[in-house]
Amino acid sequence: MTKSKSFVFCFGDVEVHEREFSLTKAGEALPIEPKAFRVLLFLLHNPQKLITKEELLNAVWADAAVTESSLTRSIAKLRRALGDDVREPRYIATVATVGYRLVCEVAVSEDVQGDLESVDAQNGPGRIESAEAAGNGRLSNDSTSPVLTDKEPVDSKTPPQIPNQRNWRNRKLLVAGVAAALLLLLAVGILRRQFTGDSTGPSPGAQHPAVEQRLTANPSDAPLRNAVVSPDGKYVAYADPTGLYLRQISSGETRPWRLPKGFVAWPFSWFPDGTHLLVVRMAGQSQDIGLSNQSLYRLSILGGDPQEVVNDAGAGYVSPDGSRIAYLRTPDLNEMWVMDSDGANPRKVVSSGEEKKYGSYESWIYPLAWSPTGQHLAYIENHVVYAPIPAQPTHLLRIVSANGQGAIVVLDDPRIGEALWWGSDGRILFSYREDPASGQDNYGVYAITVDERTGKAAGPPQPITQAESRITGMSGTADGKRLVILRSNVVPQVFITSRDAASHQWKEPRRLTLDDNVNIADSWTADSKAVVFVSNRNGTWKLFKQKIDETTPEVLAESRSIATPRLSPDGSQVLYLSYSNPGDASVPGSLMSRPLAGGAPRTILQEKGILNHQCAKAPSTLCIFSQVDGRDTVIRSFDLKHGAGRELMRIPDWIGHWSLSSDGSKLVIFHQHHVRFVSLGTGAAHDVTIKDWPLDGGDWAADGKTVLTATQAPNGLPVILEYDQTGKAKVVLRGSPRIDFHFMIQSPDARYGLIVEDIPTDSNAWIVKDF
Repeated sequence: MTKSKSFVFCFGDVEVHEREFSLTKAGEALPIEPKAFRVLLFLLHNPQKLITKEELLNAVWADAAVTESSLTRSIAKLRRALGDDVREPRYIATVATVGYRLVCEVAVSEDVQGDLESVDAQNGPGRIESAEAAGNGRLSNDSTSPVLTDKEPVDSKTPPQIPNQRNWRNRKLLVAGVAAALLLLLAVGILRRQFTGDSTGPSPGAQHPAVEQRLTANPSDAPLRNAVVSPDGKYVAYADPTGLYLRQISSGETRPWRLPKGFVAWPFSWFPDGTHLLVVRMAGQSQDIGLSNQSLYRLSILGGDPQEVVNDAGAGYVSPDGSRIAYLRTPDLNEMWVMDSDGANPRKVVSSGEEKKYGSYESWIYPLAWSPTGQHLAYIENHVVYAPIPAQPTHLLRIVSANGQGAIVVLDDPRIGEALWWGSDGRILFSYREDPASGQDNYGVYAITVDERTGKAAGPPQPITQAESRITGMSGTADGKRLVILRSNVVPQVFITSRDAASHQWKEPRRLTLDDNVNIADSWTADSKAVVFVSNRNGTWKLFKQKIDETTPEVLAESRSIATPRLSPDGSQVLYLSYSNPGDASVPGSLMSRPLAGGAPRTILQEKGILNHQCAKAPSTLCIFSQVDGRDTVIRSFDLKHGAGRELMRIPDWIGHWSLSSDGSKLVIFHQHHVRFVSLGTGAAHDVTIKDWPLDGGDWAADGKTVLTATQAPNGLPVILEYDQTGKAKVVLRGSPRIDFHFMIQSPDARYGLIVEDIPTDSNAWIVKDF
């Protein structure tokens, strides 16, 4: 006989039956996703106790490749099922940045019943099993902090139990509950049901996901930049901000690669002998592939000096026989070249954008992969579309012969990611976004079989693995039995800084958005007490308002894609861009308006290719937006009641950023190392060049006299640069290594600044075997 527990909590309002995998509220059965149910069980075993996020992740997900966003989503699903309010919780309270607490009293009862298998006496009293745990590990209650353990063997001396009618009913309820949960997952479009097993695996033809096993465990402040597995599967070479490393996969032994001082290298490809590595020498401490002054070098694990192969290359890939190297030219990465392995005989293979995608204004190639025969190359062609952040580039999977003939599109799908490898069995593997309807970027490994002669795919993409976060790198062994992937997340977060009145410098920023999903703020409220931002937390894009002295935001609006929230001249309305399909520039975007005090959103205008919009502050009533027309950028006025107005300015062959001063009198336009100041009253303009500082964007300060730009110092550190219309510039805030600033916007009262920073989360290598 085994024991299971039933829980009644929150004044008898809610009941949970562990064995039956059921949740009821006021007598009504509630559908519940399995992981969310296990989170609830953990909290029920620890009522009114603060449980950290780490404890919950370890208990429910064990070593699976997930981030805190998985826990956040499960908590959100529990709250939706229970009808709980995050701001006034009745059941589950959030302790910001720490964890969660079940806030109500819990009454526990034990049900003694037969089971499908008996419990060994060594388990002792108090062992708890959930329905899901019967096959996937158990939730132990040997202490006040339960943990997940592997399923324990049944004592062979214990006779099997004969199920009675009650047990049979419990089994049917369990099956029904699991079936209901699966149907719920299918109904929301989560494409995680079928996975094709490799014929070389233990169960030919079986459908199951391959398992990603962690290879490295770097902290978030030392993220992996790239990782590649050796052809024989013995080693993985990887780089992080502290250097280049060689790790023996079987033992885990890791040693630094001895390199000359100042030699910063990222690994890209192994030579087939397994002793030589092709790396890109980065410019300084640069984190960006494709910048100028990058070169390809050859390294040996046996020692010796690095040997330069070619200049001006941002990525390189060795052919299967080691005789050639395919590489991408810097700084644009829009040309693929092939050369002999010693750097001789370079020849161009293909350029990006030769077949223009509608609505794209920039394209590049990255990454590449050789076919097993060495006759073809697969590559991903990336296209930037006319839409602001958080819209992302669209991607094409192409193949081309190594001599540059017959470039063919294999797959045109916005769900394609940034990682690629061509296996020895002929399958092309690539990263692929799991749920097209979700606002979050969770990618799995997918495969497609291609006929090299025709370039035609044998069928749709087939899933290999599933997990969470982006995949930014992929490489495999020569026999195709091991795959190493790099999962990496860098997410924008909102910070608040204040100004030192004496030095006019900005103080160290403090984090405002306590959520590890994307958070991008673009505006202050008129009273300088709150910011307005967009976030993809809980799987959908939402518009939020949050006071700078509080830890949780207020939801204002929700859409498939929301971007660039800004205020109307009088500060009463928030204006934002909304896209039904942000990856397709042929679909018009909508400029929406929603009262900050509450009310339904309404459409102000709909246009193709909208990039930016901004209003001056009262008493001015000027509002303008920019859109792309061919290769030109057009700036037009608009009115909150009447929509689009007249054309104010057209800039040929320019697509970039601009900012409107708060009084509506001036416009600043950014282009690389110089900016243009334009008087909207007279049309007079003058250019200012600020050497050594990339100036791709910025915002006027509150007084309209200077401009604030997020950029990088020559040593690679992020800074906020302030400069006036004469070009006189000074650094007013210095950031930390490996964390980029997006922009800084000063509050209307000039006391504060909001800064969006790129924060690295988990970035590590994972290995997949026998897929």
